[in-house]
Amino acid sequence: MSSLLSSIDVSQLLRWMGVLSVLTFAGSLLAVPWLILQLPEDYFIRHRLETGQKRKRHPMLSVLLFCFRNSLGTVLFVCGIAMLVLPGQGLLTMVIGLALMDFPGKHQLLELLVSNRGVQRSLNWIRRKGDRKELVFYVSAEED
Repeated sequence: MSSLLSSIDVSQLLRWMGVLSVLTFAGSLLAVPWLILQLPEDYFIRHRLETGQKRKRHPMLSVLLFCFRNSLGTVLFVCGIAMLVLPGQGLLTMVIGLALMDFPGKHQLLELLVSNRGVQRSLNWIRRKGDRKELVFYVSAEED
């Protein structure tokens, strides 16, 4: 183990970490707002209901989409965690990553994250800048 550590050039490692930091920051500035703008305004309300129906209609396509979305979502979530200490939009990137993934308890975790007023304001600020309707996070009493 010590021979492995001694063979690593610390300055080169720091250089690569700096490059990775800049790339994740630049990528998050482009990808996260674009993904937020692609969400339907009622995503946080209707997604849970529609997921089960789509799986029944197209089982093979559902498997392919499951693999793609979970892969992309995992990458975004991990990048979001890294952005909590590196430059970037960490919480928003984590929310988008979670929104893409399918796993048990996803909806409860996503609802917990988007119940934060700061996260809601940030998501809707990006949507206003992109001339999209604001996201709806809860069903109002009038719509029940």
